[in-house]
Amino acid sequence: MVSKNLKRNGFLLACLLPGLILYCSLVLVPFARTIELSGYRFSGVSTNRKFVGFDNFGKLWESEPFWWAIRNGVIMLLVVGPVILGLSMLLAHAAQGTSRLSRLMRTVYLFPNLISLVAAALIWRNIYNPSVGLLRGIGLPGPQNGWLGDLDTAFPAFSVAFAWVTLGFYTMLFSAGLAGIPAEVHEASELEGAHGLRKYLLITRPLLWSVRRVASVHITIAALGVFALVNVMTDGEPSGRTQSLLNYLYRMMTIEGEFGKAAALGVVMMVITSVTSLMLWMLFRRDPTARRSA
Repeated sequence: MVSKNLKRNGFLLACLLPGLILYCSLVLVPFARTIELSGYRFSGVSTNRKFVGFDNFGKLWESEPFWWAIRNGVIMLLVVGPVILGLSMLLAHAAQGTSRLSRLMRTVYLFPNLISLVAAALIWRNIYNPSVGLLRGIGLPGPQNGWLGDLDTAFPAFSVAFAWVTLGFYTMLFSAGLAGIPAEVHEASELEGAHGLRKYLLITRPLLWSVRRVASVHITIAALGVFALVNVMTDGEPSGRTQSLLNYLYRMMTIEGEFGKAAALGVVMMVITSVTSLMLWMLFRRDPTARRSA
């Protein structure tokens, strides 16, 4: 019996060991290395390093672009993200059925996902162009410096572009979830007198729990990890109003040459991601349909 258990445990260890080695070498070791480098000041191209302790974190604390990036990340996570999920749910409902409008919706909502983020950023940068942009062509020139050049409109204008780029994916996700709900469930709920919003709150929404969990995790990653769209459209300008954490980290490494400060920002981003992931786990730790059936 002991020999049999040893063989079983040895087989499981042999299966887990390659993945564990890869995880340690590609995730844990680089993260530990990042924590170490956050305590040094160096340019990244020289082997000369000076230990500065928590000075890099102090510089981040005093950096205005860092706080704009934090602010933008929080707004993207708590405001823009839920709006995108709500709109995608509405579009997913509109795409159900066999009407002409539903078929049209299913045809066009994935279009933004068929092009690269760089191409999407260039499209929206030209739409907002204060001289020859589409908005100016239809009589909406916007502020004197342009939608992306004004301190008050830059971030909202960027948020619209972000929503356009990401909306199709979540619409597809919720459409798949809605299609997976058996027709018998809808028929039974309607026979019981549940229609409209009541039907959605009592039947559809709980049955989409797993889809909503996946969508929430994905939109969190997208909101906190936005980079290409910011980098191409605005590069964080004007005055950091559209700055993101990843774009600021990239600027510190490539333009400012402060790798230690960039490593400190990487540690901060890891902490933010961990806290956010913990909050999401607490929010979605129990399936409401399982709780009702218990």
